[in-house]
Amino acid sequence: MGAHSLDLMRPPTPTTRKATVHGPLFTLVSEHDPDGIANRWPHIGRFLRVDESTGWVDDDYLRWHFAERKVNQPSAAVAAAYEEWADYFEWRLKQRADELAADRVKRHLVEKWTDSMAYCCRRSAAWARDEDPGEWIPEQQRRPDLDADARAIVAEIIAERERMATRDRVRATG
Repeated sequence: MGAHSLDLMRPPTPTTRKATVHGPLFTLVSEHDPDGIANRWPHIGRFLRVDESTGWVDDDYLRWHFAERKVNQPSAAVAAAYEEWADYFEWRLKQRADELAADRVKRHLVEKWTDSMAYCCRRSAAWARDEDPGEWIPEQQRRPDLDADARAIVAEIIAERERMATRDRVRATG
């Protein structure tokens, strides 16, 4: 075992610092944002950034998630933040409507990801409020429209591959 391995085996050094969900670790959303994004999501605003040249709002959910884990539960602030994340992900999907309109497969994948993130955030909000979020509902039951769309996309891909294979066989024998 190397010296580094031994460091990983030691218990963490106790600290008196408290981690907070809203520490000044990230670039804040522009306070001059015409959409009021900084005010729309007060619990997660520090983890959102606006590209001033494009207006695109980017997030750092992963960093927020790891910071959130250090907060004692239950926590009304963490629950509110999870609700804001769910709202933010759904809002961002709506902002991408024009971009996704031309690509059915990409739209489906983004809708599926957004639904999963929003669902998980809302369940996590319930846990953060010390509530029971209930049984997990599989996406196929929760969103049968997404499931049907996925099956249709797969059927189209398979049909196209079969057409290509038939065309290649005809060319090879022809």
